[in-house]
Amino acid sequence: MIPTIINTLGALEIGVIFATCLFGVITVQLHHYSQTFEDDRKSFRILAAAVWILELIHTICICAELYRGTVIFYGRPTEYQRFPLMGGATLLGGLITMLVQIFFCLRVWKALPNPVRYIGAFCGGLTVLRAAGGIYLGVQIVRSQTLQEYRELNNWVISTLLASGAAIDVAIAVSMLFFLVQKREKGLGTVTRLIDRLVAYTIRTGLLTSITAVAVLIVFQTMPETYVWAALYVVLAKLYSNTLYSALNERSRLRQVMVESSQDLDSRGRRPTNHRSGLSDFQSRRQEISIQMKTTVIRDDEEKASPFGHRSGQTLPDTGF
Repeated sequence: MIPTIINTLGALEIGVIFATCLFGVITVQLHHYSQTFEDDRKSFRILAAAVWILELIHTICICAELYRGTVIFYGRPTEYQRFPLMGGATLLGGLITMLVQIFFCLRVWKALPNPVRYIGAFCGGLTVLRAAGGIYLGVQIVRSQTLQEYRELNNWVISTLLASGAAIDVAIAVSMLFFLVQKREKGLGTVTRLIDRLVAYTIRTGLLTSITAVAVLIVFQTMPETYVWAALYVVLAKLYSNTLYSALNERSRLRQVMVESSQDLDSRGRRPTNHRSGLSDFQSRRQEISIQMKTTVIRDDEEKASPFGHRSGQTLPDTGF
């Protein structure tokens, strides 16, 4: 395809605008997380903050690169050949992707039985290697004199990283789906409804990032002279971050499912009317659907009357989805 202003700077501008909008969504999700899970485990709070900081710098880099192309080099498109700030965005994108994928790899490692759990360890190792490759590509973008030189020298590295990223996402999603479907066959009531939500969430997030990575790979191979692939790539890191915050915030919805299911069972006379008994019934099944490494205990003397509330003094399953 012949490069034009539309499929080069035009495409890059659309990608940067969309990525910036996604950063706004990420910020809202982080705010919701910080308000809803004030007493969440420290490692999760550090991870959420670290990813947001990396995303902030990533957004600054891609916006500054767009400014260079549309303002500093305005009217001189042939001179706009180097993308140093895009190198920083590539490096940061690799780190963000690594943090998010390791987060989900640990879920696979903790939730699945032997030997399937080793899929999580294997994917985690590949994720670290991908991050190293992302750092390498970031340095190469800065050092390359033209984008064409960068593409020609690193074609196989870029293709390998994109393909492996999509493969990791699919492997994690399929592993979790296999586990959840097995547990669904044994579950009843609250457990089944909870697993249904987890299955739907796993499919949505796994497909979103993997399809985007494949799209970047296809465009990179078929339209390398344009900036369409770069526009899609700057969005990819934002999608990974959104899946992370969605996973953290989904836990509040899962608690609500537990509350509604327990209340429904009580109203039908299938369970004791004491809500604490309903909670105990749910907890007896939590080992079968454990998606998280721990349970969260949150106490609030002022809200003890609500045994299913986030601050109820009860032990609630912290699935992370």
